Amino acid sequence: MRDSIRAHPFRWFYAIAFGIASLLWTYAVVAEIVAPDAYGPGQSLVDHYFTVRAEVLAAHPLIAAHPDGVPATLLSYWAVPLVFPFLFFPGAPTTAALIVVAAGWGKSGLKALLSLYHPLRGSLGWREGARLYLTLLLLVAGVAALAGTVTWLRAGDLALPGLIQGFGLQSAAMFTSAWLVALFANQGALLEELGWRGFAWPLLVHKFGVPLVAAVVLGICWALWHFPREVPLLLAGQNTLPRLLAGQSVFIASCVGMTIIAGYFVNLSGGSVWPAIIVHGSFNMIGSAMRFELPGAGGSGQVHISLMVLWIILAAAVLLVAGRDLGWQRRMALHGGDGNTDPSRLWSKEGSN
Repeated sequence: MRDSIRAHPFRWFYAIAFGIASLLWTYAVVAEIVAPDAYGPGQSLVDHYFTVRAEVLAAHPLIAAHPDGVPATLLSYWAVPLVFPFLFFPGAPTTAALIVVAAGWGKSGLKALLSLYHPLRGSLGWREGARLYLTLLLLVAGVAALAGTVTWLRAGDLALPGLIQGFGLQSAAMFTSAWLVALFANQGALLEELGWRGFAWPLLVHKFGVPLVAAVVLGICWALWHFPREVPLLLAGQNTLPRLLAGQSVFIASCVGMTIIAGYFVNLSGGSVWPAIIVHGSFNMIGSAMRFELPGAGGSGQVHISLMVLWIILAAAVLLVAGRDLGWQRRMALHGGDGNTDPSRLWSKEGSN
């Protein structure tokens, strides 16, 4: 098995990550089918969780400032222990990466992978690193402002309450809590990115030879990995098949665009996963802020301004600046000129054949 993992690390990584996700959501599907009224008439496990989650977040507004954050998620899962295993859904890519490097390269592999949590990799100095992260945060702020403006122009003043809540603009405390958690402790970003942009990104660059191609492939794989989570929502009647298919098409395009952006900033940092965590967290934060109900309009009045176009435009801008290299040569330069000191070289060179 060790030889197989070292020869095909991405296949093993993706199979394990997808397997964990599928197993968890199979559990949810079985619960929906076997016990549709487990918590009362029309209250299955999924229904009950969302009901309790709403109550928990309403009781803790500061934690709920970014409801997709790790703090809010842990609080919600604590209230409904049977859903606690789902914390391993966003954690599946990182878990898979840890399993693969441990099985294939042992302690040296684990040490190399975990070192990617350092915000500055290679010879990147703190001054250049500070400029890099400041640029990234300003970029996020610009995307958020543009997305909010577009929504307001399209929906008018009725959109303002939803935007204020979505972006945490009720108070300074809410704003600070919302954005700190979104940028640094969003559950999807914090728990996934060591797998996607830490382990898989350099592996696919070495495999395909062209970073842009690797970004497109990884973006599609990343988007499709989310699909098992949609099945329980279909069974619970919280989504419809036509809406799901349309949404997935937009989601795939958005994930490809975001992967191009995240991959570029990861490369400029020398391979740290923190730029990816920030981009991913802002992606989720801004996307959530764009989904709300217009007062008095009911479900049919839902406003959902997709960020796909914004992310694609931003990805195109990155391509204009960096080309299809996406900053990969800069990453190599930060690691001895040829990438020899890049921790990811341990698994990416051997598994690229």
